[in-house]
Amino acid sequence: MKKRIAVFTNGWNDDYLDFALEGIRRRASEDNVDVFIFLDYTSYDKTKEDMAGELNILNLPKLEDFDGVLLLGNTLNNGGENAILREKILKAKVPSLCLEYSLDDINCIRTENVNGMKELVEHLITVHDVKDIFWISGPTDNEESNERYQAIVDVMEKHGLSVDPEKTFDGCWSYAIVEEKLPKIVEGMSKLPDVFICANDSMALAACVALDNMGISVPQDVKVTGFDNLMSGNHFSPILTSVDRGWEKRSYQATDSLIGLMNGAPDFGDKVYHSTFDLGESCGCSMGAEGLKIQKEARTRAFRTPVERTIFDWHLIDIDNAVAGVKTTDDIHKGFTGLMDKSHVYEGDDFYICLDKQFVDSTEKEVEARTEGYSDEIDVIYGMKDGVTVPRHTISVSDMVPYYDPDSDETAVYLFVPLHLEDESFGYYVSKNHSKMIKDFYVNSLTRHIASGLGRARQNIKLDKLNKLLADISVRDELTGLYNRMGYEKIAIPYLDELRHTKQNCVIMVADINRMKVINDKYGHLQGDTAIKIVASVIKSSIPKNWKAVRYGGDEYVIIGDYTVSADMEDIKKAIIEKVKRISDDLSLPYNLSVSIGYVVIDPDNDLENEEYFRMADDAMYEMKQEAHKQDR
Repeated sequence: MKKRIAVFTNGWNDDYLDFALEGIRRRASEDNVDVFIFLDYTSYDKTKEDMAGELNILNLPKLEDFDGVLLLGNTLNNGGENAILREKILKAKVPSLCLEYSLDDINCIRTENVNGMKELVEHLITVHDVKDIFWISGPTDNEESNERYQAIVDVMEKHGLSVDPEKTFDGCWSYAIVEEKLPKIVEGMSKLPDVFICANDSMALAACVALDNMGISVPQDVKVTGFDNLMSGNHFSPILTSVDRGWEKRSYQATDSLIGLMNGAPDFGDKVYHSTFDLGESCGCSMGAEGLKIQKEARTRAFRTPVERTIFDWHLIDIDNAVAGVKTTDDIHKGFTGLMDKSHVYEGDDFYICLDKQFVDSTEKEVEARTEGYSDEIDVIYGMKDGVTVPRHTISVSDMVPYYDPDSDETAVYLFVPLHLEDESFGYYVSKNHSKMIKDFYVNSLTRHIASGLGRARQNIKLDKLNKLLADISVRDELTGLYNRMGYEKIAIPYLDELRHTKQNCVIMVADINRMKVINDKYGHLQGDTAIKIVASVIKSSIPKNWKAVRYGGDEYVIIGDYTVSADMEDIKKAIIEKVKRISDDLSLPYNLSVSIGYVVIDPDNDLENEEYFRMADDAMYEMKQEAHKQDR
């Protein structure tokens, strides 16, 4: 059986992941190791409930079932993932390695935060005469962010300059937070600093956009720098000055070291590589011909991206519509089948929408979906294997991947993304060899729409069930559970009309409790209700299931059904009469409970009205009742 590595990462770092996952895949393929990527989208600007829904994906894999665990640790701080996973790893005692973040008792390969930042600040001071900086940090308690800041302080002091501790802002690694809050900070400044130095590229790009919206040009009016050297920074205008960490090279090295640990190599502790300064234009430099080439690529991408995104948005709308009007969970499968059979370019040829059993139950029963962990059973509500829709089926949660082949001679890369609304876990989405969907957050948009569609589908199923219940209540007699007069008009008579329209033999039977008035007057209405319920129960148990039984009046019943050779009406009539007597005797009722029954078989070639047949059945019942009353005298 081939070996398997579990990789954990946050999806917001899509540029970084594009390189890092490629390095992991290349090294894993050399030893035919399968890679299972567990992806969350936690961020500091999300609600507590949404964070919990994202973090639940960490509960899906049993780490002891894997041969090794790789954490892309620099991405796993938004929701405390590193701490959660460290505890799970140490408990499972599985070979492990953390990339770009140091965790106690776990091997680490990382790029230090100091060398590249010092080179960057040296460049700003010596080439651009920078003296006044403003620091946009990561979370104030984040070690990496603090190390980068200290590097700035050290270089400034080396040149006889100081850093004003008031000129700083906690951007929490977030593009959205910086874009929203930086304008107010700038408005409160008496003058612009020489440079905004940002702890990562995402915040640097947000700063450039926010400043541009304020009419402040970068780098003409103020310089901006980042850290990470993301592809988006290279495609930005101006090209972002940053610090490079060699993502693909480091991830390849990390995977190589992890495979070594899996094969018995000793723990090595902490391996540190130097970060390096990466020149761009946002500091005021020109990149010449190389810059022109990069900007040409960026212009092409600037055109393609919104076009591609618009087409993708149409696909998301199709996903919404695919499950918009469902009434059952099987309809969800049918809806996705109709959509994906037409187009699944974004999902790839191997992917599965896997629903937690408790979520599926919540569509039919009064139970809540899980908020932590997963049920033992997973409902594969929809999936494709090799581009072909597979039947809906269930798997064990420990299997995780439908149709997984542990003996394949090709490395497979599986991507797992949680499906949830707020903290309610619906299940997860898994795709094979299609991790490029992480780029530009396509997979986040895709899974969010699938989850919201599933949430609406559940509402629709529950609403349909409630409507059916209300409709059933309106046509049901509360005391007996048989149809009432409305049910007679809306269900029994249309059923009779359909039988007659299709030229089937059918029957109308009328039953009535003998001496009901005596029972009510002498023994009370509670005993009368008991008599009515007994007879109703006997009727239901004595007639074919597809027949319609109605409590037509107080103690009068009407039964309508198709009449076949096997349906001997005299036998049914006799069975009802005898069952009523037997139950009456068994219960030692204080009165003699009996029924009179009449019926008429309708000839399909006869065109008499239903009311006439009803009268004939009622007359037959009345004749029997007259005889019963004579015998009681």
